[in-house]
Amino acid sequence: MPILQPLESMERISRQALADDLDTVLERISREDIGLVITDEGKDDLVLCPASWFNLDYVDDFSCVINSALRYAMRSEDEESAAVVQYLRRHYQLFDEKTLSVAVADLERELNQPIVTLKQPQVWKELQELFRQRLDELRKESSEGEETHHG
Repeated sequence: MPILQPLESMERISRQALADDLDTVLERISREDIGLVITDEGKDDLVLCPASWFNLDYVDDFSCVINSALRYAMRSEDEESAAVVQYLRRHYQLFDEKTLSVAVADLERELNQPIVTLKQPQVWKELQELFRQRLDELRKESSEGEETHHG
């Protein structure tokens, strides 16, 4: 994510100028990685910036933490494990395809050949099924998006 300059020093563009030349302006902010302040008399100013400014740089780190917590929880099955399971159930829809794929594979391996005997295998089977369903949804959305884009 770029270091943002103060709003006071950002270039201004009127709403009308933006509307008149939208494609060119959007291409410019992406190409130059800049933000523009959209102004109009009597209305609040808005900032137009590239979508890349909102990309999460920590997605891979977050995925590693999620998958590590899952592995810990499966092997420990203690109070902290219960908290991990609760978190995963509550937030699994936020996980990306890679995180879910790794989690499903880890669960599969532990369910079939556990390093330590699982105390509550049903909990892990349910979590695996939840992750699989979400993974299927993401893959379906992804393939539909590609069909729409290429179709």
